[in-house]
Amino acid sequence: MFASTKKVRLAVTVVAVAAAAFMNSCGGKKVSATQAAASGGFETVTTPATELEEIKRSLEDKNIPCGIGIGESTDEMVARNVPSDEARTEVAKAVDVHVQRLSESYAQNVGNEAKKIWEEAVRQITDQHVKGSNVYKTVVQFNKENGHYKIYSLIILNPALFKAAISQAMASDEEFEMRVKKDEMMSKLDANIAEYESKYRR
Repeated sequence: MFASTKKVRLAVTVVAVAAAAFMNSCGGKKVSATQAAASGGFETVTTPATELEEIKRSLEDKNIPCGIGIGESTDEMVARNVPSDEARTEVAKAVDVHVQRLSESYAQNVGNEAKKIWEEAVRQITDQHVKGSNVYKTVVQFNKENGHYKIYSLIILNPALFKAAISQAMASDEEFEMRVKKDEMMSKLDANIAEYESKYRR
């Protein structure tokens, strides 16, 4: 009788474990379905922007201002102009970031007011060159169904122009000229120029 009771308990335990495993597997399917629904049917894809973003990241690591633009139109010329203008806007933003980094890295001993004046001068001088900067790489797509062109553009600002703007702005501010770590900064900028000349110049 006692042995029979033990057998019954063992059988109940096995059934309970099997049921739990079954419920967990069903629960797993529900989570998977929920996750699929949450994704909204989207899947990861690679576009021309992906390739340009990789180049952009490499340039940003070397403090070389650049920007990406995307345009779409049934008119090819419009489709080309839109991303170029967009990319130049991004280059101008990149210049702001690079100027800030240089200021923080090499001008610790310069007063805040002098820093602000220098940073603004670099931006103004560089802005003239940004407007005339050339497209480094363009990818053109055409949709036969709707007759639309989609164009991706990457623009790079020649770091030699960036360095010239920095030097010009520095020369106009005596405090900045005297206290900034000029040699160290220029050495870094020269390395960026060498990188640009060897890999990215068109």
